[in-house]
Amino acid sequence: MTVEEMKEYRLQYNKVMVEADSFFAEFGKLDDKVYADGAISKKHKELMGLAISLATRCNECILYHLEGCLNAKANFSEIVEAIKIGVIAGGSITYPNARFAFDKLQELMA
Repeated sequence: MTVEEMKEYRLQYNKVMVEADSFFAEFGKLDDKVYADGAISKKHKELMGLAISLATRCNECILYHLEGCLNAKANFSEIVEAIKIGVIAGGSITYPNARFAFDKLQELMA
């Protein structure tokens, strides 16, 4: 699936979920609040989110946080370090997710 297809899928089903139950809208607001600038910058929070997404092997989350990292002006080297942290935390089983991250990062940066 391309980045654009994944983003469309996320938007479509987020809408379905919100329509099904307000919990999902409230969770989205909480996510927005947590990842906003605060004591820790948004950029560093997005890099942490990327590393956690790698460690937990969530490709949809990886894409979400790659976009967040780039929007928060993280550079390529910072993103690579976050991916490395995720691999160290998650072990060799996260290599497929690291490959996914590099594939989508190339697509986003093209």
